Amino acid sequence: MAFTLAEVLITLGIIGVVASLTMPSLIQKHKEKELITRTKRVYSVIQNAVLMAQKENDTVGDNTFLFDTSKTSAEVASNFAKYFNGAKVCVSASKDCTNYYYSVKFATRRKDDSSDVTIGTNLPTARIITNDGAIIAIGQLSSCERTSIDCERDADYNCIKDENGNTTDVMKTSYNCAFIDFDVNGPKPPNQFGQDVYELSVNVDKIVPNLSNLPGGKSFKNILTGVDKLEYTKYNVGESD
Repeated sequence: MAFTLAEVLITLGIIGVVASLTMPSLIQKHKEKELITRTKRVYSVIQNAVLMAQKENDTVGDNTFLFDTSKTSAEVASNFAKYFNGAKVCVSASKDCTNYYYSVKFATRRKDDSSDVTIGTNLPTARIITNDGAIIAIGQLSSCERTSIDCERDADYNCIKDENGNTTDVMKTSYNCAFIDFDVNGPKPPNQFGQDVYELSVNVDKIVPNLSNLPGGKSFKNILTGVDKLEYTKYNVGESD
């Protein structure tokens, strides 16, 4: 059975339309799959580096020797970097480290109490750049237990206000000695928590993922439980609701 030229052209046109509708979705899914795979790998590399450091120093189950509260973030990063093959350390935005200093967006819209606009965040200053381009930013704290007064917050870390605009103060205690933010593909986009950036909390005896909404906890939980689905809010820094 032969086809006329008109029929062939119509068929090709339909195929082109279908392709134009499905390709963006397929490309997006491929990009997300790649980021998910990178996240699993970097998370595993960090945990293995901590374990190697513990074994070498005979301190299995104790993170305080490595994430020492008497040390600066730069000192901790320099020491920690020894357990990553071929890693580079940047402690400031010097000439050869400029590209590794940039802002990242939160996974949800966080609003400043006064200006009511979305704000991004900067990763900690001390950074380890792995040989495959991931950035591991170290934020060392001066104590492993801290008590402070804060406002009561919602899941997206915004202060909860009553009908009169007032907030409620609550006493909060934190038990982490440090935190680690990691960007699985370095300076490359999208540079947003919940897509390519995640946070770990360094406790005395273990390192745990921060699964709260702000630093991409929904995506992180999905990745670690095998759901492999990224959940975050698409927005531009400075964009208001």
